Amino acid sequence: MEKFHPYNGVEWDDYEQHLTQLHTHEPRNTIRDDTCIHEPGIDAETIPIDALGKNNLSPASSPRTLLKKYRNIGYTVFSLTEHEYYVERSKYKDVSYEEMPERLDQTSWPWTKWGIDPEELGVITLSGTELRASHHGSLHDVIGLDTDIGHGQQASMTTLLDRIANQDGLAILPHPSKYNDVSNYGQYVSVFEAADILLGMEIFNANDRYPSRALWDRLLMHFGPDRPIWAFAGDDYHSRARPRDGKRFNRSRNVLLLPTHSKDAVREALTEGQFYVQHNGDHHAPFIHSIDVTDEAISVDAPDAVGIEWIADGEVVATGETVLSDRLVDRTYVRAEVHGDGRAVSCTQPFYPI
Repeated sequence: MEKFHPYNGVEWDDYEQHLTQLHTHEPRNTIRDDTCIHEPGIDAETIPIDALGKNNLSPASSPRTLLKKYRNIGYTVFSLTEHEYYVERSKYKDVSYEEMPERLDQTSWPWTKWGIDPEELGVITLSGTELRASHHGSLHDVIGLDTDIGHGQQASMTTLLDRIANQDGLAILPHPSKYNDVSNYGQYVSVFEAADILLGMEIFNANDRYPSRALWDRLLMHFGPDRPIWAFAGDDYHSRARPRDGKRFNRSRNVLLLPTHSKDAVREALTEGQFYVQHNGDHHAPFIHSIDVTDEAISVDAPDAVGIEWIADGEVVATGETVLSDRLVDRTYVRAEVHGDGRAVSCTQPFYPI
């Protein structure tokens, strides 16, 4: 049984694995840029918080702190995707775009204005913004990457995706299950049909606060190999003290498989699905050393895994490092969940029997 999959052509022995974060926000309070440790939780300090569990410490850190914090823990591909209504750490959430278009069009890019050169740190950075678009009567978030679009202007999602495409940008749906569950998967069918630059969706957000694997599975079943939808994972880190169980730093991320550490290679890997995603949970997600695909089977080499499950059409069809092709008859796709200790898991992209 032949298989279409994004890892075809990946030279596992030669490619480097790069920790990648594509969903972060500017620091809202003072944090240390010389540490890779999450700032203290609210219960560890006397920090006043509002009814939503948020705080507004002052003075705030700059984006350079955020980049250094992630670089210290090993990230080498990064994007700061500030909300469209935050401009230079000022919040305009209830301000319409028409009131101050020039102000709201601004983004956090370029990072040199914050006194830091990502190239000197050995980090590939993409400009980015978490935009909002009108979709089925409410506002849904869209992450725009490698564009200078600073505000969605409450346009329809397809219109916003067209704007991103016109700038040769890329897009991701963050935390889609915040808005729809599996029963409403059809709300996303039209946007994936309309825009090739919409690469996929987050299946892990922060400390898995909006689980979206089941929604992803349903869309994979609907589209099949004709329109692959890649899995993404993002910290949605806001750089502020939170309760211990609400930590977001270094919880959910992507691992890009790159032949060279360059922006062109990053964009190609994101577009072609040559990466896998990790959720660290309460421990550390296992790294995948290689994937072997033949007509007879698919095998995953992950020495630190405590278990591997193979999900096909939303169901577990096999366990262990190998799934045989005879388990995939009449299945639309299969993907691997590589489990570690403490809810940690790494997820592959889908493999399609053809």
